[in-house]
Amino acid sequence: MGDIIITITGSNPSTGALTLSDQGTTNAHQGDQVTWIIGPGSGVASIDSIVEKAGSADVFSPDPVKLPGGTTNWQGTINPNVPIGTEEAYSIVWTVANSGWLNNGGGAQKTFDPIIRVQPKQ
Repeated sequence: MGDIIITITGSNPSTGALTLSDQGTTNAHQGDQVTWIIGPGSGVASIDSIVEKAGSADVFSPDPVKLPGGTTNWQGTINPNVPIGTEEAYSIVWTVANSGWLNNGGGAQKTFDPIIRVQPKQ
């Protein structure tokens, strides 16, 4: 079992797009623990949910949840029994951070849809 950290490094409040440390495609293995972290200056105030898209496979068990203790991080585990090659399209629902004097849509909720793929262990 490994740990995968996906950092949100940027955002586009107009389109809802996020810039992720893995460019939006995560290659994971059965049993991996995946953690999403909001990077400083990313323009993201919070992650509100991480859910599979309708009609997509579900590779997580348990599903991603917000970590306790006042953190903004979310974490889920790749099902150790999911077949190799399974791919899940999922949605990150997030809130735009306020940027002070500039009206950038702070507080608005947006959605971005990355992919996670289960790969064979090398």
